[in-house]
Amino acid sequence: MNIKNSIVAVLCITALWGCSKETITPETFGNIDGQVLNSETEEGIAAVNITTSPATNSIVTNQDGSFSLNEVTTGNYNITASKSDFESTTVSVNVREGKTATAQIYLDPESGSGEKSLTAKVTAWNERRVNIDSTGADSTFADVEYEVANSSDDIDIDRYEVYFDIYTSGETYSREEADTALSAGEKNIDEFSKYVHHTTIDSIVVSGTYAD
Repeated sequence: MNIKNSIVAVLCITALWGCSKETITPETFGNIDGQVLNSETEEGIAAVNITTSPATNSIVTNQDGSFSLNEVTTGNYNITASKSDFESTTVSVNVREGKTATAQIYLDPESGSGEKSLTAKVTAWNERRVNIDSTGADSTFADVEYEVANSSDDIDIDRYEVYFDIYTSGETYSREEADTALSAGEKNIDEFSKYVHHTTIDSIVVSGTYAD
């Protein structure tokens, strides 16, 4: 075998060996079930447009405000609910393999002229596990980033409160965040951490707001 043929043979063997080391991770899937509710009456809202990021199917809610997204790729999703005469709301969920993530979304009716209007949404969240006790079990913290906006045209907000629900594999946890002085048209990005014992987090949503 001459030198040229030897080099070609070595290159072919190297290429085949490299290909054999590559592994293709199969896609995994889960589901999303949710319901869109009127924040003032807590009644389901029909015909609400539901979109996600990353994109999945665009659907509308049923008569009772419920919706389902089946066989979506696992990972984090932002779910946006929008309908005329209501403020759009976005929540974040984590879809795990073979599991169904739950999203409960509250829509605020649009305010008329001259009224205070506060909107809030979860922009990002992370499940953080820390070993802090002698049992050996990891403790879970929800690290949450959220946005608050004064969507009034000309009215300042002196003080506001935002209420969160953290849905986990064990129970639902609540959190209240408050701040002051949000001018008309102003937005504020803030964050918090919440200890949720030894559970797994499914979703984190804004369950209500208050403006004074």
